[in-house]
Amino acid sequence: MTRGGGFTFHLLRCDACGRTTAVSFAALGTLHLQYLKGLPGPYCVATAAYDERARTNAALEPISTEEYHQRVQAFVGHCRCGGRYVFAAPARCPQCHSTRIAEERVRICYD
Repeated sequence: MTRGGGFTFHLLRCDACGRTTAVSFAALGTLHLQYLKGLPGPYCVATAAYDERARTNAALEPISTEEYHQRVQAFVGHCRCGGRYVFAAPARCPQCHSTRIAEERVRICYD
């Protein structure tokens, strides 16, 4: 099971079937910069220098995390099953789409 995102992308999950899709910060463009402007510090340690430059040099209005999530979800759009890709969708079994799953092993993936 995959969850979260990465240093330079978000991973959203379909709220109906559980399929995932990734969206890069580069693809989000100005939207991601507005989000960085609204943060009290860097998004993550790996991008801290870039984040700080963006926060101090981008002439943009900051947005809240809630607004950012709503706008990213709208940008990504709908899954082919008809569901919506969202940040907070539960993981689902790829076979039956149940949310009743058990994790046995943990695998960590890096960008």
